[in-house]
Amino acid sequence: MLLSYTFVGLYLAAQSFAVPAASGEDASLERRVTHCGDATYYTQGGNAGSCGQTNPDSAYIIALSNYWQDDESPGPYCGRKIQITNQGGGDDNNGQGKVVVATVQDTCPSCDENHLDLSEGAFQALTGGSLDPPGEFNICWHFCNADGSC
Repeated sequence: MLLSYTFVGLYLAAQSFAVPAASGEDASLERRVTHCGDATYYTQGGNAGSCGQTNPDSAYIIALSNYWQDDESPGPYCGRKIQITNQGGGDDNNGQGKVVVATVQDTCPSCDENHLDLSEGAFQALTGGSLDPPGEFNICWHFCNADGSC
């Protein structure tokens, strides 16, 4: 009889460790922190960015501040994707609410922590095609997961 109780106890204990995650949960997702700041644009002009790659100005790329890049070349966030949302502001900004995902490919030494310097392509995608709202508008952004999912 004692053997039966022991077996039942072990079975119940094993079942408590085998509880599956709730539907839709993914343990690989990081908790996202939203940062809000300014967006400006820059051109690479055919030169490689601090991450070592040359990109066309139409590519959706970002120069991230030294706050994140730790004054390193290449910085620790090179290649990381960021989801950016246009929060409005500026003139001729017809993109409030637009969202793009862009890749960190450069460093912006004059940007503060939450300021992103975008390629012309990413900037225009967020503003409805304009480069002059007047060259700056408000954004909120977050890092995508290391696997690239946003």
